[in-house]
Amino acid sequence: MIPILLNEPDGFPASAIERLQRIGPVHRSDAAYPAESIQVVFVRLRERIGAEFLRCHPALRVVVSPTTGLNHLDTALLAEAGVEVISLKGRTAFLDHIHATAEHTLALALALIRRLPAAHRDVLAGAWNRYPFQGSELYGKTVLLLGYGRIGRQVHALYSAFGCRMLACDVVENRVPPALRCELSSALAQADLVSIHVNLEPGTHGLVDAAVLDQLRTSAVIVNTSRGEIVDQTALLERVADGRLGGAAIDVLVDEPAPLTPAVRALIERCGPRLVVTPHISGFTAESLTTVEQHVTDLLLEAAERL
Repeated sequence: MIPILLNEPDGFPASAIERLQRIGPVHRSDAAYPAESIQVVFVRLRERIGAEFLRCHPALRVVVSPTTGLNHLDTALLAEAGVEVISLKGRTAFLDHIHATAEHTLALALALIRRLPAAHRDVLAGAWNRYPFQGSELYGKTVLLLGYGRIGRQVHALYSAFGCRMLACDVVENRVPPALRCELSSALAQADLVSIHVNLEPGTHGLVDAAVLDQLRTSAVIVNTSRGEIVDQTALLERVADGRLGGAAIDVLVDEPAPLTPAVRALIERCGPRLVVTPHISGFTAESLTTVEQHVTDLLLEAAERL
């Protein structure tokens, strides 16, 4: 029998739990469980899985994560400890049917340029005043997609449906169709909105740095549903706070799952309504969560024979 831990058990599909119970007992992290015997852990993004987790779970053999990005895992340490990682990274055929992140990208963009959070807060405070919340439209805007993989392609279709002019570039050569392809340096000055969809890899860490941000017009906005480390976060927030950029709508921050240091919180507060932040929920829908956790359960069950 293979003891299994659900590290974030809320919403984990009951049908997946039933199938996991065929190979071993399934424990929840919000109840007492035998940490020393756990061999498999299912994780989302709540905590970083590294040395401390391994110390508390010495029998760990497999980490299962229903994510494509793995920066919440110390993959080098896990590999050194002989712990296998099962994830969605590279499983493009399956992921082509998951649209949650693309939809959230558009939701963030619209929430920012239509000033929806600020308007909602104003109504809750008892006001009914239209004039402070005059927004902008996506129609006719130039959108630069930074990254044209699965999510980049999906958001291309959504932005296009709003009547946006589309440009795209990618760190992967020839991934972008010729009709959209551009050089980053020449496209930045044209962009009304930069939508970030590259994977976090050594070559993309800090890709959107201060020099890149300074090539944008002061009215331009940034939308990031990829990973916080792709952007120079301090440079971005400072420029939004000072009015050197039109705004930012981001679902990710640096150093998750504990990104809100006093310095970061102070910068966020300075940005005011020009910033919209959500807590890495772009892929976190009932439909997507059920689908991906069923899928990684299938992958674990396929691997169970070698455990």
